[in-house]
Amino acid sequence: MRFLRSLRSAAFLGGFAALFLLMSCGGHGSDTSTTTAGNLNLTITDAPSDNWQQVTVVLKSASLRNQADQSWTQVWTADPATPNAGVVNLVDLNSVADLLGKATVPAGTYDRLQLVIDPDPATMTLVDDGGNTIPPADITVIDPSGKGQINVVIDPALQIVAGGTASLQADFDLAHPLSIVQETVGGVQKVVLNLQVRHKAMPRRVQDLQFARKLGQVTAATATGFTLTDTRGATFTYLVDTGTIFWDADAKAAGTLAGLVVGKYALVASNLNADGSLYVRRVWYADAAATLPAWSPEGLVRRVNVSSNSFSIYNKQITSDMHHHHWNMQVVKVDANTVWTFHTTVAMGTGTGLLTKIWRGCRVDVQLDATGTTATSVNVNNAHDEGFITSATATGVTFGWPGRAHRSDGVTFGQDDMGGRTWTYYQNAADTANAFSWWYFGLPSGASATVQDLVDTIGAAQAAHLPPTGYCNLYWDTVSGGWQAYQLILAPERLGMAAITTGYADSATAGQGTMGITYLSPSALTPTFTDMTVTLDFAGDLQTVVEAVTWNSSTRLLTFEVPVDHSQWATLLVPPASGTQSAARIWVRPVKNGTAFDWHAYNVELFRVQ
Repeated sequence: MRFLRSLRSAAFLGGFAALFLLMSCGGHGSDTSTTTAGNLNLTITDAPSDNWQQVTVVLKSASLRNQADQSWTQVWTADPATPNAGVVNLVDLNSVADLLGKATVPAGTYDRLQLVIDPDPATMTLVDDGGNTIPPADITVIDPSGKGQINVVIDPALQIVAGGTASLQADFDLAHPLSIVQETVGGVQKVVLNLQVRHKAMPRRVQDLQFARKLGQVTAATATGFTLTDTRGATFTYLVDTGTIFWDADAKAAGTLAGLVVGKYALVASNLNADGSLYVRRVWYADAAATLPAWSPEGLVRRVNVSSNSFSIYNKQITSDMHHHHWNMQVVKVDANTVWTFHTTVAMGTGTGLLTKIWRGCRVDVQLDATGTTATSVNVNNAHDEGFITSATATGVTFGWPGRAHRSDGVTFGQDDMGGRTWTYYQNAADTANAFSWWYFGLPSGASATVQDLVDTIGAAQAAHLPPTGYCNLYWDTVSGGWQAYQLILAPERLGMAAITTGYADSATAGQGTMGITYLSPSALTPTFTDMTVTLDFAGDLQTVVEAVTWNSSTRLLTFEVPVDHSQWATLLVPPASGTQSAARIWVRPVKNGTAFDWHAYNVELFRVQ
């Protein structure tokens, strides 16, 4: 996916963001605890990336801080006796969430989250898109705490209500500039991890939040659901209804809730209800874990092959002992009877023709037939487009991008052709929850439904010869039988070769400062250097991140300072002294100021040679 690939080339890759959800209305059922405490679901998710096949880290614990007395309550911990209890492959969590555990937490207001991660590079696995594993010796982890602690302000504070259920979701966002910085030194790829946590908006409709498959053993069963203990040793209660699909893997036939007796092993696909309870969409069960599907039938589409009526998924596989897992490619066939849906409930149609409606980067989950090779149903969890935006009008947005071939024979088709792809804005009077909105990356709180502002913003970027890029979430329109845009996330534009001409200084406007630069326009017909005044933000919702990268030509050591504190900007961000070498890589976004636009820096990376 080239939107994220372009961010990676700009050192925009990886990291933590935190997404806090608090639900209080009805769903498929309810789940309460005592009158002095509430329930807390702890989940993690991530953004997609084609840049990495695997970014695996080890989570050790999570704690909340009580706002009243500043005391900490541990809400989850990885069981040291359970192999892989805290192992998480961030790439595996696009459009689905991994439910770590459920805790009983004293009622109150909590204003801080602390995650503890193992900072030892030897515990991490980073495999790039080419299949190359980064050696631990080439991974540097920035850990100011010295203990792997990552803290975040919860704003607004999280309310734990007595007898209620809240959900706390940590989103490992593969698009944050601080999280994974890559530099090639002497032909060797060096990776710097500086994991971040920040607040992020919740989905508009929490019922669309789906969880990754969970494997475990049934420890209790009732008339309305069952309890499962997973491979991490955590226990969860799931609710079922008439829409739940059961499959008896021993009999290779449809099953029932009555078949889920204590002692059975189960593979569960679930959703989060609006009240925080867990609802089972599908469940496979058997007497032995080895009898369950050998692979978890969900994941990112990596290739579509129309000629063979198949597609490939990059997914997690779990061994029969339930304690080890790895990630691999799986080929799924479709036929005339394959039923397609979007977000489980939106019907797309039936047959092989819908293969042209998915492509690399879509997230799907699959129900297989008895042979384990052909899909009886395919549910699309997430579909999106990304790349250069060539136009935005009152009716739709157009992406223009050289073809991205996903077929094995190299032929492009459908949304991957050489021409522009125009997506009309999703506006359905019966479905206002998914009405079109847009925002700049990192600023979901600034989501806007004003299309004219989008048109003006795209126009401003194009007038400055800065090619706008974006990531567009798509929603299936049952009327037209196709995809439409319902969320457009714009990326900051990267300036070409840049140099500082006027040093940074705080301005009269609170929380901002400016500096003068000259840059080589990346898309002008005749490349020329252009002067620009850039605004840097050190307060507010979207603060500028400043990085300093220094190459010592004598010691041949590369050092990083990420982020540079605002108090040091005026000293660092100055024109280069005579006889010294320095260059800047800068990403900006146009911000409307009356009828004109100012250019605000999202990220400034200063490269110096000593």
